[in-house]
Parts: sequence; structure tokens; C-alpha cells
Amino acid sequence: MNKVWVVRKKQRRQHSWVFSNEIKQVEYNPELGDAVLVYDRDKFIGSGIYNPRSLIAVRLYSAQEKELDKSFFVEQIKKAIDYRKTVLPEEIDYRMVYGESDGLPGVAIDRFHSSFALQTFSSAMDKRQDIIISALQEILAVDCVVEKNDFRLRDAEGLARRESLLFGTGRQVLISENKVKYLVDLMQGQKTGFYYDQRVTRARVRALSKDKDVLDVFCYTGGFAINAALAQARSVIAIDASEPAIMLARQNAELNSVAHKIQFEIGDAFKVLRDYHRQQRKFDLINLDPPPFFKSQKEKKQGLRGYKDINLQAMRLLKDGGILVSSTCSHYLFWQDLFDVLSQAAQSVDKTFKIIDRTTQGPDHPVLLSMPESEYLRCYFLEVH
Repeated sequence: MNKVWVVRKKQRRQHSWVFSNEIKQVEYNPELGDAVLVYDRDKFIGSGIYNPRSLIAVRLYSAQEKELDKSFFVEQIKKAIDYRKTVLPEEIDYRMVYGESDGLPGVAIDRFHSSFALQTFSSAMDKRQDIIISALQEILAVDCVVEKNDFRLRDAEGLARRESLLFGTGRQVLISENKVKYLVDLMQGQKTGFYYDQRVTRARVRALSKDKDVLDVFCYTGGFAINAALAQARSVIAIDASEPAIMLARQNAELNSVAHKIQFEIGDAFKVLRDYHRQQRKFDLINLDPPPFFKSQKEKKQGLRGYKDINLQAMRLLKDGGILVSSTCSHYLFWQDLFDVLSQAAQSVDKTFKIIDRTTQGPDHPVLLSMPESEYLRCYFLEVH
């Protein structure tokens, strides 16, 4: 492997990314996606994958000298599975590989029993898709692998967006999470088909929903609404703009024998909440789980206005003592940003709230202490005080 010498500031020496402005010397001319040995000044710090065209010029994958071959992928995937058996002992459906947190930078794999959704965020991993699939097949019984690579992060690596069936037969699969059953559409579903990252938050909402009038906004395939109904909520309304998502949500509700307890509505969330305010509708618990309103720093100012508006609309619909569960999955909206947005919205509706809980992504999306970018999901539970 060729060598790359870098100079990094002390606070970044354990970070998994090396930026292009930190590189001081490159041995010979490694090609796009090649594995390289990385040195900080004269100290060896690990093996990484190289991309001279990206701001993230090197992604470290091991603190040792290791080839990026099939045996390495087998080793890392086995470690990832063993970790999840420890932290989620009763689950078999989960985010099985979470990029840098599992020593496989630029790779995400979601497991749906014996079907898998694969995302590759880097050129090196994109070139090695066949090796990744072969490694999976060596470890597990694999019926199907779908590629879910239609997302913006690939643009920064110069990679084309695409979705395709890589192995087997793409279809709907049945999974479970916290003993709740869901159908997942592997080919047509958003992102990888199911948002495993909200596992902890869904369980918390279920624990709070008994005897409450619940509103689930941006419900997608019904995860929060179904959990509320299973907890014996008094009433549940679930809203999403996507008709296919609502259709699948209804199927999921039927699977869990709660279809009669949930009213599903297709509509724009902002408009529906304003209409509910005019109708003087009120709820005990409102869950907001919107898609990211911005995906870059340039879009942040406009996106923050969207977050404030949707939270403001929800706050107006809460009964006295009601609970707002407000999530964001934007990588560029941090805890303090969300706190500020919620504070501004509360001031606008002239209500006082107290924070009763905070949740983040589940343990199958582990956050690296040395890499704050590995945390992206943030959720506040607020009660009208």
C-alpha cells in the first residue's frame, strides 16, 4: 500500500476522517479508492481509503496495517453482528453496519431477516460492493441484497445515484422491532426502507401514550402511531404526504391488530396542523418526525425556519400538560440548534415547556466519541408546564 503523510491538530488525531488540507505528502500516485497507510508526521496511525477528489481525502478503517480485502470485511461484519447481539439481544432486524462506527467507513447495511439494504458513501466501498456481498454470504444466509444509493452524500464523492437489486429477489419483507411487526418495501421504501434509528424513541412514545389522544406527524409507515395504539392510546391520528407510505402504514396497523384504532390521513403536515388549529383540535401527545429540512450548511437558515414553524404549529395543538416529541435527523442541526428552535417556537405560542426526556439514535447506530458527526438524530420530549 502507498503511504500518505498528514499533519493534524491534537483534538482531531483520533478522528476517522482526514481532510484534504491536512495532507502534506502522498507517496507515488494512489488511485481513487485505493487503500493507503497513513502517518501523522512520522507516527503510523492506520490504514485508510483514499479519494483525492473529495474534501474527505482519507477515511481510516483500521489502526493497524490491513488490506481492504474480503477477509477484512468478514471480520468487521462479524464484529458488528456480535456487538448488536449484545446491545439488542432480542432483535434480529437492525442497522447491521454503521459506517465508521463499525470500522467500515462509507458503508451502511440494514438487516431485514435474511434480506439486506446496502448503501455505499465512498468511492472505495462503491468499487467493492461485490466483495461486501460475498462477505455477507459467507457469514449469513442471504436471500436478497438491494442497493439504496439514491442520496445526496454520494454527490460529494463524485458517485452516481442509483437503486437496484444486486442479489436475489426484491420484495416486501416482514420484520419486527420491540415486538411490533412491520412490512418493509425493499425497493420502493424511503432510504433503506425502515428507520431503525428511531427504535429508542418509538419505545419511549409507547410508554407515554396510554389513555392519550395522539397525533403522529410525518408518520411514514406508521411506527409511532402503531406503538401508541398498542399502548392503549384513547385515539391516534397519523399524517403523511405520501400515499404509498400511508397504504403501507395501514397494512402495518392491520398486522398488529390496531387498524381500527388509528385514523390515517394523507396531507401536507404544515397545512393539516393549521387546519386543526382553526378547528380547535387538541391532543395529549404529538410526535414530529420530519425529513431533514436542510442537508447542507448553506441551507441551514431556511431550514431552521421550517423546523420552527412545524414545532410552533404542533405546540398550538397541545392540551394543558400535553407532550411534544420533536425529532430532527439533519446532520447539520445540533442539540443546541434544536433547543433554540423549540425555545423560539414556545415563545411564539406563549407557552412554557419543560424537557422531560431526550433520545438519540438507537444502539445499532453507535456514536463514536472521537467523531461527533456519527450522531445525527436528536429528539426532545417537552411537556407543557
